[in-house]
Amino acid sequence: MIFFLHILLMVIVTLGIVIGVGAAIFFRQKNSWLKIHKSFNIFSLLGISAGIIMAVFYVSETGGKHIDGLHQIIGSAAFVLAVFTLSLGFYQFKAKNKLVVRTTHRLLGRISLVLLLTAIMLGLKLINII
Repeated sequence: MIFFLHILLMVIVTLGIVIGVGAAIFFRQKNSWLKIHKSFNIFSLLGISAGIIMAVFYVSETGGKHIDGLHQIIGSAAFVLAVFTLSLGFYQFKAKNKLVVRTTHRLLGRISLVLLLTAIMLGLKLINII
């Protein structure tokens, strides 16, 4: 059961990040884009944290090895990068060199999303869905 919750949660939070990034890219003209962007990405990062905890419990229950494949490595890297990206997102409002921080935030956000999507594809391959 934990395994299926992990899959469901990770797909949902990845969609949340897609919505958050989409708000930043496509709805900048609207006053509410930043609130949507922040809300979806914070929620999604909390969800990713829960998904990782579920994966750790599942692997512990089955006696498997933690972080022993490309799915786990890329998923972990995506999580770390997402935390760093979120931190930069909040820091950019106080930074002296806002342009550099904002550009880095955007670049890392895109890389995080690609890594999350890659981790999902590798996870689906692990369970023979693709």
